[in-house]
Amino acid sequence: MKKVWQKIPAWLKAMFLNIVLLYPIITINQTIIQLNLTYFPKYGIGLIPVLSMLYLYWKVIHKWNPFTNKDDIKISFKFSILYKKNILTILGLGVFTIITIYFSYIIFDIDNSPQLRYIKSFSNYNTITSIPLLLGLALTAGIVEEVTYRGFMQNTTHRKYSKIVSYLVIGILFSIVHFLPVALILPYILMSIAYSFIADKQKSTGLVIFAHFLADFVLFLLIYFKIL
Repeated sequence: MKKVWQKIPAWLKAMFLNIVLLYPIITINQTIIQLNLTYFPKYGIGLIPVLSMLYLYWKVIHKWNPFTNKDDIKISFKFSILYKKNILTILGLGVFTIITIYFSYIIFDIDNSPQLRYIKSFSNYNTITSIPLLLGLALTAGIVEEVTYRGFMQNTTHRKYSKIVSYLVIGILFSIVHFLPVALILPYILMSIAYSFIADKQKSTGLVIFAHFLADFVLFLLIYFKIL
């Protein structure tokens, strides 16, 4: 089986990892959140099982993680939050993410998308329900997407392609999985490249997980409170 895996093209491996590592946990957590909204609309208690699922996901990933070489990006939460350069990087990635998404919708005159409709739907519920569930969504996106794209897919493609080609392959898959309008594909590829570059510099997923989570959560809140 190992020999068969080694013969598969790296981009095809990346697609396979995208399906196996991303969709199951994303689907489970979104289902938990939807059940919460349907049956317990007054309280965001779904955050607890969402966090539990993320904890189990992290334990499984660490047990299965095959990337232990010196040059591999480590799948880890660890990074120094007190280091000035890291703080500026997090802020830079966060602002870049929010601005890119916001202005892309304006420039291309997109007033709706499946993602946007979904986040806007939380405005129909009170803050005690919505904010914990939006927090769960942001944590799920930050952890699962960065582990999948930067931890597994980037390490896999790096071993076969140049860094630029690797970033592009991951960026294309990253944009496709979000089921975006065609006009938003390029902006999302650029965002993915930025996260891939930082993960490569850090040799760890810690900072990009936190930056991704923070950017998504702030964006969700801005949409929920109708600031954007």
